[in-house]
Amino acid sequence: MAITLRQETDSRATTKGSSLTFQELDTNFIELLDRVDPANSIVAGDNITITQPDSTGAVTISAAVLDTQVVGGTDITVSQPDSAGAFTVSYSGSAISNVVEDTTPQLGGELDAQGNIISNPVLKDYAETIHALGSTDTPTITISNGNVQSVTITSGLTLPAFSDAATGQSVTLIVSGSGTASGTANHKFAGGNTTLTTLSVVSIFYDGTNYYTSIATDFQ
Repeated sequence: MAITLRQETDSRATTKGSSLTFQELDTNFIELLDRVDPANSIVAGDNITITQPDSTGAVTISAAVLDTQVVGGTDITVSQPDSAGAFTVSYSGSAISNVVEDTTPQLGGELDAQGNIISNPVLKDYAETIHALGSTDTPTITISNGNVQSVTITSGLTLPAFSDAATGQSVTLIVSGSGTASGTANHKFAGGNTTLTTLSVVSIFYDGTNYYTSIATDFQ
């Protein structure tokens, strides 16, 4: 629907060039009412500015730039954003710069040294896990399962090479059951003793070539 003018010329209306009919007048008033209907108005929100229509009916909408602030906590300073919107966070507290400065460190989980050497430790009040191998006369010994393991035998114990053998490894094997122990050609039994009683403790040390094996029995 458009406004009809009698003689005047306007880009927003149609010029008839003669007298308007009552119908055309009514149509013009309806058009004007529609244009000022609040239901058709543009409502500004927070920090939004809307200008009134100019001579061409254009409306300008602009948004205010918010002064966003990042607030620091204790011992934390935050600079306000620069022209590029960047800000700097700095800490002035007493954070340590080297782990040796923490005299009472505590772990929140397991420590994995990933094969690195831990030198000159002093151990106190520690325990070792005991990995159960179950009931078998031919166990598979994997050192990564733990350096203390247990097994129940029926008639004897055949000792294998460690499945993940590395020089310097050792294992303590708690053996339940009686019988005779045997091993590979590289197993060297202390005193030639291979006898296992009801409860025995077999200690094995691997030097990269041989498995030096000691059997302790007769636990009473």
